[in-house]
Amino acid sequence: MNRRTILILILAVSFVALGAVGIIYLRQQNQPAQTANTEGVPSVENSTPGAEASTDLDLEPATPLPPMVEVVVSLQTVPRGWRMTENELTTDMRVADEVGSNVLTNITDTIGLYARTDIFQGQTLTKDDLISDITLVGDQEFGPSSLIPPGFIAAAIPMDRLSGVAYALNEGDYIDIMMTFSFYQIDEQFQTYLENAAVFFLNEAVQAAGEEGTGEGSTDIATNIFVLWPYGRFEELPTGDTVHVHGSELQRPVPISMILQNARVIQVGNWTPPDPVTPATPTPEPIAEDQPTPPPAPGGPISPTATPYPDVILLALTPQQQLFLKYAIESQANIDLALRRANDNQLYTVENVDVNFLLERFNIEVPPGFNYSVDSPVSAATPTPNAAPAEDTGANPNNS
Repeated sequence: MNRRTILILILAVSFVALGAVGIIYLRQQNQPAQTANTEGVPSVENSTPGAEASTDLDLEPATPLPPMVEVVVSLQTVPRGWRMTENELTTDMRVADEVGSNVLTNITDTIGLYARTDIFQGQTLTKDDLISDITLVGDQEFGPSSLIPPGFIAAAIPMDRLSGVAYALNEGDYIDIMMTFSFYQIDEQFQTYLENAAVFFLNEAVQAAGEEGTGEGSTDIATNIFVLWPYGRFEELPTGDTVHVHGSELQRPVPISMILQNARVIQVGNWTPPDPVTPATPTPEPIAEDQPTPPPAPGGPISPTATPYPDVILLALTPQQQLFLKYAIESQANIDLALRRANDNQLYTVENVDVNFLLERFNIEVPPGFNYSVDSPVSAATPTPNAAPAEDTGANPNNS
């Protein structure tokens, strides 16, 4: 055989084999699928509607996941008295059965509350950890120190009905402190208020009478002391006479008003520690019907005691402002408090006020040749040219 014949035979055998394989495949596709051994298993067609088909395989159903709930968690450690913001809060998922009824689940309900105690990073927050009224933290648990903002210190100052905004101040309020200082002229050497006093020693020769019949006598020197207070000045009148001129009243001070802003009220009045927890009162035993009713306690009912008005207030300021306020109090400055609107911590530009401020701000023209002053009435001084100078007590002359 030649090669051509061999090649034809190979092709013919290949076609026959492929045809046989195709026929077998088609027959397998047309045959019904073999069913598994269903002996003892009821068929679907013969089963009763609603009945569950059972199998030899015992499969357990999948266990469902427990319900989860979102809780509020602290991102960082904050001290007691800290006001919570979004920067310190986040949420986490916990199993609902393990979350107590007092656990916080909403960040919105947490923002703005204050830490009752120190809160640590990762701590799940509860309603007992936070409080809405910061005064409760100071009064009931930790004292007024919890109300002092960071970087501030607190000190007490006196107040009354007028300076204390008609007793309208409460813990947590922000106020401004208005102060008026009275400036006086003093002697640079003596460091005393002007005008100074002057003492004049006038020597006068006095002729004493001699013995009778002799016509002779002795001459003595008498010293007269004259005190001028206030000293004033000497002027010569057109008539040529010299007169002593002094003021008709004591020295007028120069008032200057200024302000300290954004002080926080920590306590109004004296701080009272919280009362200790008292045990429950035992239930009184019932009185038998045949026993007489016990008489009331002697003295009768006690009338309630009126609450006294506060005369002191505790304010929080920066250390420098606090020291300045102490200087103002000891300098007998006139101090008044002004209440700010709630949540108003803005610092405003405020100029010190004196008489020049009034003239420039309101464009007041002073008549030429006139000096001016804006001051409260000053008590007049009675001229006493021969009186001894008053003892220096260091007090304000206008208070004498």
